[in-house]
Amino acid sequence: MRNHKPGPPNQYTMQNIEILDYSIHLGDIIESLDKYLAGKANAQLFLLVDENTQEHCLPVIEARLANRTYTVFKIKAGEIHKNIETCIDVWHAMTTANLDRQAIMLNIGGGTICDLGGFCAATFKRGISFVQIPTTLLSQVDASIGGKLGIDFEGFKNHIGVFKSPETVLIDPAFLHTLSERELRSGYAEVIKHCLIADGDHWKELIEIHDLKN
Repeated sequence: MRNHKPGPPNQYTMQNIEILDYSIHLGDIIESLDKYLAGKANAQLFLLVDENTQEHCLPVIEARLANRTYTVFKIKAGEIHKNIETCIDVWHAMTTANLDRQAIMLNIGGGTICDLGGFCAATFKRGISFVQIPTTLLSQVDASIGGKLGIDFEGFKNHIGVFKSPETVLIDPAFLHTLSERELRSGYAEVIKHCLIADGDHWKELIEIHDLKN
């Protein structure tokens, strides 16, 4: 359960990571979002959130969209809602908003939002652009990376899906201040897994971290 507001949005230095056909921007969401939208003044924007990110993260994003026309659609939070029924609701909202093929979807949330939102974008009108704005540690290190998109089906996790790269991924560590200790530990386990597989030196740094809130 998210329980407090993000920390100061300007305390992180921007870093850019190039991955094949898109970039990951790590740092202040205000700076990275402004740069991304600078050349897309005429694009329709569709923002996908859940009840948690609507309360804690959306206001930061909306503050940068004061002069833009955009649509916000909220789905229920949690893996249990990562299914075709939710996709139908999202596609219906996208259709009602009259999105064209040049529209851009901003997925603001954790793994469910990134997986399902990206899948809906990749299949709407044979594919529109989307941006992943992951707000949990797990989604920042896993769900938003690699273009892995999909939904659960008949009890099978990520059973229906596609691979399609986002236009960009915008990661702001400040959003992690909205997470509970349990959610941080869940994401940190994924960080540990990657380090054990591929980065022994980084593993030595990780085992010295005792307070995930800092």
